[in-house]
Amino acid sequence: MLRVTLGSDKVEVRFDHAFCPPHQIEGLTGVCVEEERRCSLAKVSLNGDVIAQGMVICHPCDNFCKATGRKKALAYGLSSLRKELRTAVWAEYEAQCGF
Repeated sequence: MLRVTLGSDKVEVRFDHAFCPPHQIEGLTGVCVEEERRCSLAKVSLNGDVIAQGMVICHPCDNFCKATGRKKALAYGLSSLRKELRTAVWAEYEAQCGF
């Protein structure tokens, strides 16, 4: 989990890596799949309210990598935040996880 405070704004990001059913994948990404897939999910909260979710689906022929999934899901999840908050979250991610 990442927590960043910038002024009066508090951003919290929670990561999850799981097997997701087709209906959940289609609901979050719009991508239709026929079977469960390994996914990485980043839930982004701003001042306590979940404002965005970033989801990345692993192709069945690829190796699942949590680090790669976290980075991609985080990028999708942060896209709706203003630039100062995105920069602060990425700096905290780099400090905690490295690149």
